[in-house]
Amino acid sequence: MLTRREFIKGTTAAGAMMLLPSCATSRVKKANGKLNVAFVGVGGRGESAVSALAAHPDKVNMVGFCDVMPDTSVKPWGGYRPASYVYKKFPNVPRYTDFRVMLDELDKQIDAVVVATPDHMHYPISAWAIAMGKHVYCEKPLTRTVWEARELRRLADEAGVVTQMGNQGHTNEGWRVIREWYDAGIIGDIKEIYIWTNRPIWPQGGLKKPAGEKVPVGVDYKSWLGVAPYQPYSSKVLPFNWRGLRNYGTGAAGDMMCHFMDVPYSAFELGCPETIVGSSTPFDDYNWPAASKTDMVFKNKRGLNGEIKLHWSDANVRPTKIERVDDPSIFKMNPKNTWLNGNCTFIVGTKQTIRTDEYGKNTIVYPPAKMRELLKSGALPKRTIERSVTPGNPHMEWVLACLEGKQSKANFDYAAPFTEMCLLSMISLSFPGQPLHYNQDKMEFTNCKEANAHLRSLYAYNEEYLPSKISWF
Repeated sequence: MLTRREFIKGTTAAGAMMLLPSCATSRVKKANGKLNVAFVGVGGRGESAVSALAAHPDKVNMVGFCDVMPDTSVKPWGGYRPASYVYKKFPNVPRYTDFRVMLDELDKQIDAVVVATPDHMHYPISAWAIAMGKHVYCEKPLTRTVWEARELRRLADEAGVVTQMGNQGHTNEGWRVIREWYDAGIIGDIKEIYIWTNRPIWPQGGLKKPAGEKVPVGVDYKSWLGVAPYQPYSSKVLPFNWRGLRNYGTGAAGDMMCHFMDVPYSAFELGCPETIVGSSTPFDDYNWPAASKTDMVFKNKRGLNGEIKLHWSDANVRPTKIERVDDPSIFKMNPKNTWLNGNCTFIVGTKQTIRTDEYGKNTIVYPPAKMRELLKSGALPKRTIERSVTPGNPHMEWVLACLEGKQSKANFDYAAPFTEMCLLSMISLSFPGQPLHYNQDKMEFTNCKEANAHLRSLYAYNEEYLPSKISWF
């Protein structure tokens, strides 16, 4: 088994994944009948994945569970529950705390792997599974850095496995409806897109590293840390509050941009922004800011004069004015006022303005009176774009793709550049107010060389904590 030191050195080598065996592509399984699925991350979001697939026993065999916090002493957090809740429901599925051990011992029984862990472990676990010829479903954001996203895409393409990023919004109608409305000439040229969210709903910004605590019984903290730099265990970080910390998560944007941004990205084929300008409250190398705003400019043929402007804000910060949307000050006391929505997207065209939510649902031409008028007149077009057969359930969309031997709609060829676009917004925050010009073909910022250091994974380890005798990774 590779040592942690060897693994880290291999994964930081630009353009190569050192652990990939040469026989990887020959081991890709052609699934027939049922898909044998192993899960890495069973508590929290992982429970949703287990529930979604367990509902289809005619299509899925659950062959392995892996979670670093399996013990019942771990209390529910942030609306999520620990792995013990799943283990009680499915007592006969083998359990592990180290994903490598599970993949090694159950190798021949596993066709596919679901990855539902903190962001910093998406890449190493997914890459390891792909190296063993497994189909991979990975929660959003696909990775923590741009380089990782590109590497996963490359590795998956070379291995020929079926992949999917966990973005339920991509299976919904929203982006498809909006594209049909655009193609029918209802929206006109796209001028601007406004998106806001109430995230973060966890501690983020101005945090200091907490004092270390004794690791609770049953928690495999070494496995949770994975490739991240060493930091003593703290209940202020695990199990839920890691997302706002830069070594583990991608902040509010990583949590929600991969939902919100899918609608315009897919509907208008946005591509990659050429210019990004970010601003935020103060932050440091330890955690992401409490609040941030990002403005992006896309060169796009569907935009007014070939350009689409996108405005993102989090921490409940909203724009002050949107074309065809009532002044927010007029309706402050109206509970149905759209400005009170904690999560919202407005797409402003030269003809109409569109409103939708974070998952591409409840999509209407705004204001509602205009939507009613279009419905009554029959002006809205018929469906022209194929719908998902499992709306709202990306897990089963992926399973069916694996069983049918075809690529899923939200595969890594889509997810990697999409995630890259979202991650660029986080990089811009380190250079507040400075327009960053990005060349996607070269994966570099052309006017700020310092920003390029943020594109790649800089894995680290603590020499005192990991002397040569310790072999975890």
